Amino acid sequence: MKNTLLLLFVIAFSFKMKAQTEEASTTIPTNEYLDLLATNLEIPEEISKKYQNSSIDITFILTITKDGSVFNPKIQNDSLQLESSLKKALEKLPKWNPKTENGMAVVSRKAFNLVIPIQYTIEEEPINGQVYRKATPKDGVRNFMNRFIEEFKFDSNKVNYDIKMRLIFFVEKDGTLTNIEVAEANTPLFHSEVIRIIKSSKWNPAIENGKPVRSKFTIPITIKNRN
Repeated sequence: MKNTLLLLFVIAFSFKMKAQTEEASTTIPTNEYLDLLATNLEIPEEISKKYQNSSIDITFILTITKDGSVFNPKIQNDSLQLESSLKKALEKLPKWNPKTENGMAVVSRKAFNLVIPIQYTIEEEPINGQVYRKATPKDGVRNFMNRFIEEFKFDSNKVNYDIKMRLIFFVEKDGTLTNIEVAEANTPLFHSEVIRIIKSSKWNPAIENGKPVRSKFTIPITIKNRN
């Protein structure tokens, strides 16, 4: 009986000790936090050109302070010198729930791997003659792609591979998008979702000789799976 009571006491005591430590956690779902971080992370133009149609993969360490703010983020092997951009992006995100020990907040560290979800270049083909001013999204190319990232949702637990596709569409003289086509896709699962997002965007038409002209766009897209 004594041995049984001792065993029960040890089990109960161990459980109590574990319950007294709570790891730091994001105040929104972790996937949403990382998506927002990827959206807000500004990549210098020269790096974007160098890695076009590829991906930028970074591993970073966050120090979570007692009040839940992020302090002194560090990128391991920061060959692209993105630490300052990472810090600015993190400042726009919600605070954390700090780690607690015995009910008291303590400083902790968290490590993450982040792959910029979409890499792209936009190729434009004039229908007739030379296009002197290209068609552009009304809120800019970066915001256009960031919005795509925010609105495109898929269950990464059901899709265990990178999603790759090429979008082809026309920008009409009034800035509307027509003939939207998903080509060279490695899965047919998201065609309607992609077309819905792209079709709802607003564009400025291409200009030739001072007049709006119809133009054709091709956008290669890669959505990285984080699993």
